This record gives sequence, C-alpha cells and structure tokens, in this order.
Amino acid sequence: MKPDKGTTLEHHLRRLTVGQRISIILALLLLPMAVLSVVSMSVLDGQEIDFQHSVQESIDTLLPLTTLEHYLERAQVDELEAQTNTSAPNFTVLTQNIDRSFSTIETTGSTPDMPEGLITAAQRAWRDARPAVQRLVEHIRPLHLGNDRLSDTLSRKDLQQAIHDVSRARRHLATIIKARYTHAVALRHSQLRWLVWSWVVTLSVATLFIGLFLSSILRPIKALESAARRLGAGETGVRIAVLGNDELTSVSRHFNAMSEYWEATRQALLTETSMDPLTGVLNRRGILAVLEQELAAHRRHGQPLSLFMMDLDRFKTINDTLGHSAGDRALLWVAEKMRESLRGSDHLGRYGGDEFIAVLPATTQEQAQAIAQRMRQSIHDTANRDDALPTISIGIASTPEMGWDMQTLIGGADAALYASKHRPDKTSSSD
Repeated sequence: MKPDKGTTLEHHLRRLTVGQRISIILALLLLPMAVLSVVSMSVLDGQEIDFQHSVQESIDTLLPLTTLEHYLERAQVDELEAQTNTSAPNFTVLTQNIDRSFSTIETTGSTPDMPEGLITAAQRAWRDARPAVQRLVEHIRPLHLGNDRLSDTLSRKDLQQAIHDVSRARRHLATIIKARYTHAVALRHSQLRWLVWSWVVTLSVATLFIGLFLSSILRPIKALESAARRLGAGETGVRIAVLGNDELTSVSRHFNAMSEYWEATRQALLTETSMDPLTGVLNRRGILAVLEQELAAHRRHGQPLSLFMMDLDRFKTINDTLGHSAGDRALLWVAEKMRESLRGSDHLGRYGGDEFIAVLPATTQEQAQAIAQRMRQSIHDTANRDDALPTISIGIASTPEMGWDMQTLIGGADAALYASKHRPDKTSSSD
C-alpha cells in the first residue's frame, strides 16, 4: 500500500529505528530540562547575590547618614550626654562614608524606575547639610561628650539646621535606595516570568516532538493490532501500509505476506470444500450458500431471481450400459453445455448425483423460461445424435412469485422439474 500525504512525516521518522527514536525522545525530554535547570539555578543565584548586594548597599548608604543624624539629635537633646563620659563620635569618618555613597550612586546612574531628579535632590540635600557638619568637624576634634565647650561653640540653631539638612539628605537617599530596590524587584519578577515562559515553551515544543516520535511508534503498532483483529475475524484483503525502514516496517511486510498466504490457503480450502471435483461447478453446499446470499440481496433490493432444478434423462442407462467412466464423461459434457447457455452472472452447482441447480440473479420468470429453452434445446440437439450423451429436464421457480424462502423456492423448482419429466412433450421446460 502506498502512503498518503498524511503519513509523509511518519514515513520520514520511520527511517530511524525504534531504538533511535526512543533515544531521541529521552534526549528531547531530559536535555531541555537539564539546560533550563542550569539556567534557572544561575538566574536564581544571581538574584540572591543582587539581593544581598542591595541590602548591603542600603546599609552602607543609609547607616552613615542615620548615625550622623542620631548623634546630632543626641547633642541637641542631651548636650552630648555629659554625664556618660563616652567618646565623641567620629564625624569625619561618617562624612567620608556619606561622600563615598553619593559617589557610588553617581557612578551607577539613573534608571527608568529611578529618575535622575531623585539623585540630584539627594545630592543637593547633602551639599546643604555638609557645611553644618563640617563646622561640627572643625569644632569637635577628639572632644569628649561631657566637655562643656561643645555648648559654647555650637548654638542650638546650628544643631537644628544640621539635623534638618542631614535628615532631608537621608530621606532623599532612602527614596533612591527604595527606587533601586523596586527596580531590582521588577527585574527579578521579569526574570522569573522569562524563566516560567521558557519552561512552558520548551516543554511544549519538546512535548510536541515527543508526541510525533511516539505517534510514529504507536500508530503502526495500533495498525498491526487492528489488522490482526480483522484478519482473525475472517476479513479478506487486510493489508498494512509499509512505511520507512524500521523494525515495525519489517513486521508489516511479514504480516502482509502472511495475510496473502492465509487468503490463498483459505481460498484453496473454500474451493476444495465448495466445488465439485468431477465437473468443476459448485457442489451442493456451495450452490446452496450462493442461493441463500442471492436471495437475501435480492429481497433487500426487491429484484426478481429465478432458480433452475435440472435432472439428466437416460443417465442411469448410460452409466449402467457403458460404465461409470462414460457416466463421468456425460456429467462433464452436460455441465459444460449448461455453462455455455448460462450468463456470466449466473451460478451453476451439482445438487447431487445427476441433479444440477442454476441460480439466475435479476431474472424474471419469463426470462428464465427463455434461457431454459435455449439450454435444453442446445443439449438435445447434440445428445439426440449420440447415445452416450444425456438430455435434460428443467424445472423453474422464480421470486417474488414463489416467495423468498430458499426451501420453498427449491421445492417449487423440484415440483416443476417432476412435472416436466412426466410430460409427453419433453422439448419444453416447465415452471
């Protein structure tokens, strides 16, 4: 069987062996998962590192300003807690750390989620706060918190101004850090969505290809199973499309060869069981089976059908006087003459001994009478010149006149035959 267009892809796939296709299926399933797993781990590790960096940046950036603001507020409220005798804070280091944080922010630059105006506002706030802090640095060297000169040197107004400017710088800087954090979170979400879609698309494509490869394996197996079931049910002409060059193709070829051999053997057995070995026409079982099938078909379509019941005249005399060989030659000759008179669509069978049946599909009673007359006349013309050849008598029964029951139809033809054999005028057939 030739493959149709729908099996072209399967034909190409079946050029590979089943083992090769299973290996490809495993590769399509495992390799994308392995690659995506490595990429996912790399992206997640990168996100964790970025998160740690973001947290550390927040600490390094905001802590100096927050610490400076805290110490200035303590100086204002508690006059640097003269009673604790603790060491004065190192304002110089804090200022340097803050300057370094702003340098880092300038290097990083702005992003869509963190406009340049935020950076500018924070820098301006720090520039406003820095002179007041610088004055603190100049007046407070390694000064102890309990030293009374701090109150003399700094006025409450200077402290308030320094606290205000530092607080404003801290708020702007916190806004920058928050914007960076928001941008980082959005980036992480985008990366995660990209990973999810990568998994979905990759697995979908892999599943599609796996389905195609599995189909190229399962389809021929299902075809084999269906063909074997049909063959087991007695259906003939069962064949499987031979595609590709794999193991299943070889099995399909062997199945087709087996099916052909089975059909030939079956036909030989049917022929042997349904054909008469002497005359070559159908035997009793074969002709009755054909009659039953034709009656069922003609009943469904409402078509007429006629039946001949034929008996050889003087056959017993030929057999008794000339021997059985002469009787066999007479049977062979009369069967051949009957076939010559019948049409290609008609069926002829040996009913038993010297009796024959002919089934004439789609034939009315009038048409059957004309055919029977020609047959009888043809046989009589030759047999009347040779005593070793028999003549025949014919009884006719037709549907729908005689009904559709097989036994009734045979009985009607047999009765007509009996009447024909006992008529004085033997040159006409009877119905």
